[in-house]
Amino acid sequence: MTDDKDLEALIERYERLKSGRTAWLGHWQELAEYFLPRRADFTGERMPGGKRTEKQFDGTPMMAARNLAAAVDGLLKPKDGRWFSVKPADPALARDGAVREWLQRAEDRLAAALYDPRARFVQYSSEVDLDLVVFGTGVLYVGEQVGQGRLQFRSHHLKNALIGVDEGGNVDTVFLTVKLTAAQAAARYGVRNLGEKTRDALEKDDDPDREFTFLRVCMPRAQRDRRLRDAGNMPFAAIDIDLDGTHKIGESGFHEFPYVVPRWETSTDEVYGRGPAMLALPDAKTLNQMGKTLLKAGHKAVDPPILAPSDSFKSAVRTWPGGISYYDAQVLAQSGGRVPIQPLVTSGNLPLGRDMQNDVREQIWSAFFRNVLNLPRQGPQMTATEVIERKQEFIRVIGPVFGRLEADYTGPLVERAFMILKRAGEFGPAPEALRGGGVEFEYASPITKAHKQVQVGALAKTAADLEPVVQAKPNVIDNFNHDRIARDVAAANGLPLDWLADEDAIEGAREERGRAEAVEQGARDAERILDGAVKLKDADPELAAGLLPG
Repeated sequence: MTDDKDLEALIERYERLKSGRTAWLGHWQELAEYFLPRRADFTGERMPGGKRTEKQFDGTPMMAARNLAAAVDGLLKPKDGRWFSVKPADPALARDGAVREWLQRAEDRLAAALYDPRARFVQYSSEVDLDLVVFGTGVLYVGEQVGQGRLQFRSHHLKNALIGVDEGGNVDTVFLTVKLTAAQAAARYGVRNLGEKTRDALEKDDDPDREFTFLRVCMPRAQRDRRLRDAGNMPFAAIDIDLDGTHKIGESGFHEFPYVVPRWETSTDEVYGRGPAMLALPDAKTLNQMGKTLLKAGHKAVDPPILAPSDSFKSAVRTWPGGISYYDAQVLAQSGGRVPIQPLVTSGNLPLGRDMQNDVREQIWSAFFRNVLNLPRQGPQMTATEVIERKQEFIRVIGPVFGRLEADYTGPLVERAFMILKRAGEFGPAPEALRGGGVEFEYASPITKAHKQVQVGALAKTAADLEPVVQAKPNVIDNFNHDRIARDVAAANGLPLDWLADEDAIEGAREERGRAEAVEQGARDAERILDGAVKLKDADPELAAGLLPG
């Protein structure tokens, strides 16, 4: 448990991490202003409902970020397909019927719990996807609705989060701040647990709407009794602190680290990630300045400034529709009849400006992987070899990114959710054979799919190249494992795996078919022998007598 000395050490660590994050805040603010304006409050408070797009003259940066976030969601956790599977850690158990049935039930129940609307997984994970591609770091809480056997998700604004890592560079500590009114804090924590200043606002000052800052710290618990299962001895501690009074509100715990903190990519000695928006930021600034300039140039071209002699008009020049300007006819005669009003022609080149603008837009789209994520489809315009090469390029470029996201995002998310539901008894008792071995998870990542699609393309090319050889030597096809090819091709083409028959069932069906064919072949052989014996009887009765039945 945390004493006063430990509490002071926590506050000191909080202040140290907060100071070390200062340089990031300005960077995140600038990114938000161009790519995600609704998050543009890192360096100052914004009124709810206030305008957030003051610096926007082109929507391309925002659209590029949104499209990549949608691609991350669709590739890592597609809603129209099962993107994870539960397997026994011991592959030998995969043939056990009871084990397969329990794992399938657990997988189905986990998928249903994730997409239960009350869990709000889709909403909050989408917010994390956007934070990830813009700021390079996202924070997602994976918890449970106590006593209800349901999952609960929540995303956290990066401005309110401080993270710490272990010696391996893995995030294992999160400090989260939240502002609550005194009344809200009393409802959440209870009046008795609040600090003195917060209680005074409720009881003495009669000011329940005054805001106070509270801190939630979640980190590995240094000292605990592993024999005990209570909240104070769980592997991860959760400590709530009233910062305004440096007062500890309470302490609880978690079996697993409850925060999933994906990072797009990290630099040496940096804790927070860097996303594609950081690469595209210079182009986003340039594009918005171009948009501002071209907007002015377009206004000048459509509604140009005018030139008029100051002593020619008897009233102000009226340029609005239907406006009448009165000029001095004597001045018109002295000027040789030339109309005193004429446009001021500038030398602006709008087509060149538009071309430059489109080039910068393309640079931004490239930074957000649009040309890579659009995987090619087989068609008359591309050969099979070209399709394979494009998909191999996709694997090379995007593979490392999605490999990290699987390890830091979907992996911890699914494992934490699985353990929550398992402890709640949502899967039922596990088979005896599985209790000692445990389970592991497989993910249908885009890289895995692309690899399989490349293999299918290679199969088609190999079959075409070997066709002359197979015609000359048909037994060449014995070099291939046809069952493995059939299952891998089905998986690569997105066929649901539960549409495929169980391997044991296939083996049993083949054995049964083999026995039936053997019986049928025996009957045909016996019929041929009997038919031959009847014919032989006419030619040699004595020899046929030994072949014909009684």
